[in-house]
Amino acid sequence: MNAPKVSILIAARNEENNIPDLLRSLSCLSYPKEKTQILIGNDGSTDKTAELTEDFIAALSELEKSMFKVLTIEKSIAGLRGKANVLAQLAHHATGEYFALTDADVEVPPDWLEKMLALIHTPGSNKKAGVATGLTLVKNDNWFEACQAIEWLFALKLMKTMTEYRLPSTGMGNNMMVTKDAYWAVGGYETIGFSIVEDYALYKAIIDKGFDFKQGFDASVMTVTKPPPNYFEQRKRWVAGGISTGSILIYPALLQGFALPILITVSFFVWQIPFIVVGFNLLVNVLLGYQIFVRLGQLRLFRYIPVYTAYMYVFWFLQLMGYFLPTRLVWKGRNY
Repeated sequence: MNAPKVSILIAARNEENNIPDLLRSLSCLSYPKEKTQILIGNDGSTDKTAELTEDFIAALSELEKSMFKVLTIEKSIAGLRGKANVLAQLAHHATGEYFALTDADVEVPPDWLEKMLALIHTPGSNKKAGVATGLTLVKNDNWFEACQAIEWLFALKLMKTMTEYRLPSTGMGNNMMVTKDAYWAVGGYETIGFSIVEDYALYKAIIDKGFDFKQGFDASVMTVTKPPPNYFEQRKRWVAGGISTGSILIYPALLQGFALPILITVSFFVWQIPFIVVGFNLLVNVLLGYQIFVRLGQLRLFRYIPVYTAYMYVFWFLQLMGYFLPTRLVWKGRNY
């Protein structure tokens, strides 16, 4: 069977500290180079993102250079903003049968495209292949980053379980693949419209159109991302996006956010209850975490489970308070 052509779409804005690692990982892809197109949209970067990208490509062989195309995004189309605007424009230059989406702060494994293609065509549905979401690990060098890594893996495990029961969850724009047919069947981002969580908007539109959805949960489809430099900005965007789109995942997130004040209030009446609840939560995290970490080869994260249990109560409460604060939603230096 001939390998289908795949277009990789990447939006980059002020990513000078990240994009060299991404480019190196892309240059090491094992997928046939003549079947790989890498489109990078420079979205008004004011740092050395464009310069570093051009210098990297210039040092490649002619065959490797042929994979890359860098576009400067200077205007908005169809009222779109931010990443959705970049991806909408890149899609018009994409010649692949599949669109692979990732971010500039991500590193992909060498066989990423092969594994994502296998995932999107995993048997189990008679619907036409539409969208597949992979797995992403947050790089972690301290307890706070480790807690974020665990949090992501637990959330992705929930998404995988939902998918097994044919319940859509959410897309993940740093490791996602869609078919060209599915993307254009929904009219692309021009028809979907602007969303601060553009990955979920695309994911939902494709599923609503009747296409199939897949969720991977093993090391073969795992990319690695750096922790966000602005944690609370990222989380405010997620909460705002989840509420505005009505994502089913926003409900357990909100419940988690309210858990800390509820437990503190209950402790004034029956002090044992918070200890029982947190203890049970810790037990569940230990059992679930061990299973996940063994499967993904990340057992070193296991020692952070007690800290993670406390992190979820404290930081989700802070995230919720951050959402309700009367401040502008800022992402990548832009107000939304």
